[in-house]
Amino acid sequence: MAARTPPAVRLGRATIVAFAVYLIIPTFAHYAESPQPGRVEGLVLAIAVLALYIAAGCTGPRGPWHRWAVGIMALLVYLPLPFLGEWWAASGVFLAAMALGILPRPYPLPAFLLVAVAETIKAMALGDVLWEGLSWTLSVSVAAIPLAGLTHFAETARLLYTTRIEFAALEVAAQRARAMSELEGILGSRLDAIAEQGRRVVADVDGDTEVVRKELGRMLDMARESQREMRSFAHREQRLPSEKPDDQK
Repeated sequence: MAARTPPAVRLGRATIVAFAVYLIIPTFAHYAESPQPGRVEGLVLAIAVLALYIAAGCTGPRGPWHRWAVGIMALLVYLPLPFLGEWWAASGVFLAAMALGILPRPYPLPAFLLVAVAETIKAMALGDVLWEGLSWTLSVSVAAIPLAGLTHFAETARLLYTTRIEFAALEVAAQRARAMSELEGILGSRLDAIAEQGRRVVADVDGDTEVVRKELGRMLDMARESQREMRSFAHREQRLPSEKPDDQK
């Protein structure tokens, strides 16, 4: 059966995509309708920013490439600004959300504050006074924090699911170990009893035929009992759950 992502993770990732698309639509619409130079570049870069955030926010576990993704996002946000104008400033929301929602501890808060300072400076460079720059930074933060929260939710759901899978695998392994230990003990005692019966048969081989027949009958009964117990343990092993459920991803 094909592996499936659990519903909570799928929901979180779908919400990330929907909210990210919602945030980029005004910028995308502006460059789509603008007759000014840089229209095509703005559209391509807007798609790149959206794709990079979705790729980084909807994948796990977090690795080195996620930190590189934050650096690439910073380049996409700030380098084109002189050519694309003030409408490109809105892309800073995605950088702030990545800094807060994707970087590992203890980096999110310092990185987010650094982006906030950069956004204020950017706004002032575009002609705003200080209080207008601070107002712009607040707007960026208000949009970035929910997006970062959704990103955290999706990753936390994935981690919880992975942890549950690991605990389930440990429980299955423990059950199998207990079953094998129990089987080993029972079979050991049965084999010892069969060996003892065999010694008695050998000792009485020149004696009464009826006694030998009874001893052999007891040996056969013990062998059949051991066979039934082995089959019972085999059925128990088949009923144990798989260590990796079908929907693991």
